[in-house]
Amino acid sequence: MNDQPNTPEESPLAARLCSISGGLTKSEAIIAQWLVLNEATLGLETGSSIASKTGVSEITVSRFLKRAGYKGLQGLKEDLQAALVHAHVSPADRYFRLLDSEIGAILKRDADAVLALAHEVEKPAWPAAIDAIAAADEVFVTGFQTIRGIAEDFTRRLSIVRGSVRFMSPHDGGLVEWIPSFRRADESRCLVLIDMAPYAREALPIVQTARGLGMQVVIVTDELNTWASAESPFVFHVATKVDAFLESTGPMTTLMNVIIHEVAGRAPEKARKRIKDWPPIMRGLGLY
Repeated sequence: MNDQPNTPEESPLAARLCSISGGLTKSEAIIAQWLVLNEATLGLETGSSIASKTGVSEITVSRFLKRAGYKGLQGLKEDLQAALVHAHVSPADRYFRLLDSEIGAILKRDADAVLALAHEVEKPAWPAAIDAIAAADEVFVTGFQTIRGIAEDFTRRLSIVRGSVRFMSPHDGGLVEWIPSFRRADESRCLVLIDMAPYAREALPIVQTARGLGMQVVIVTDELNTWASAESPFVFHVATKVDAFLESTGPMTTLMNVIIHEVAGRAPEKARKRIKDWPPIMRGLGLY
């Protein structure tokens, strides 16, 4: 009896890239890893799209494919198709065979939850919510317990495309950030609250306090939340139940990324300038 666990079959593409002699440059290693991880959808890619997604030049992609023994991207696609035919496996079967397992079912439900976000961004309130975040002079973000990490990440990433974004921890500061400022009395403020079951006890009073201070409030929450819609017109629900041991936070993170993209789209030139101006400021830290 063989007690050793089964290991995933290495694809011909992965085997060929691993066998390249002489080692890989940093750019080549990035391209190789990306190709292997995205093998199932390479038929949809172009040299330009691969270059964009890997952060290298298109000519670097072309040279790497040549070094790997392919006649350009089309040669790679033909080789992949031939390998699938030889193995009697269709691209669809190869891509979805994981769905027969428990993990595959969880991944499919998670993917369905992400696709269901289309319903949220099509709500009539969506454009106004994005406008509220984009136009506010100052944006506050808060989240609690296990969701705090998503809120902090959203704060940092939103700060890249627009200024004056602050993560707020009510337990730490007691809402001191909201004391009215005489110097900024005419400025508009917006609160983005992220929450999911079990709902934080302080979420409702924080929302009510923010509204009492004249702030617009955007709430991103799960599919079981029943209190948020009575407190704000800008409430967006995300499915989190995918039959895993814990609720899935993946779709919620995706929605936060879409919000950032939309906010940046309200003032794209300003967002691009911030992205351009950031590296010189950070360079002195020697982090990269």
